[in-house]
Amino acid sequence: MKKIAAIAATAFAIIIASIAITPMHKSNAVETIETATADSTATTFAQLAANALEEAQTSLTERLKEFASKFLGRRYVYGSTGPKSFDCSGFTSYVFRNEGIDLPRTSRMQYTVGEKVERDSLKAGDLMFFSSPLSGKGRVGHVAIVVDVDKNDGSCTFIHASRGKGVNLQKFPDGGYYSRHYIGAKRVIPGHTVA
Repeated sequence: MKKIAAIAATAFAIIIASIAITPMHKSNAVETIETATADSTATTFAQLAANALEEAQTSLTERLKEFASKFLGRRYVYGSTGPKSFDCSGFTSYVFRNEGIDLPRTSRMQYTVGEKVERDSLKAGDLMFFSSPLSGKGRVGHVAIVVDVDKNDGSCTFIHASRGKGVNLQKFPDGGYYSRHYIGAKRVIPGHTVA
């Protein structure tokens, strides 16, 4: 965040300086050149800000992945919110809360927040939702965090707390259980817009 603030402050100072030093008595030609420079500076500022935001979001998703991976192998316990054991939504809540993002407690409630994401637009940090034997077909009963997306084939890897394996990594689509039970995905990272 300090890096973003420094870039923004520098760009803002450049814009203000280019506007403030324009005396009223300069010729139209000089003013036109300075306006173009100010516009160019504003465009550069906008690009710097966009790049800084993207870098911050990438850094956030990397921290989420790294933190979540620390719990690989932890056992699944229904209703558990960590850190010694987790259920699926307890795990996602715990991981996101570490980065200051509060999620509702249950997978069904987590599905009500964020922006809907199409399967071919998944990014690391997105939440994926599935039905489960307890929730019934077509009803959310399980949640996972996308940790990697293969841009070549659109497949992804997610991390989740599952009844059989505890916290583990899973490829998707898997041609099996998770492909058949997939319901949808949501983007809950602030500023991480859906394309």
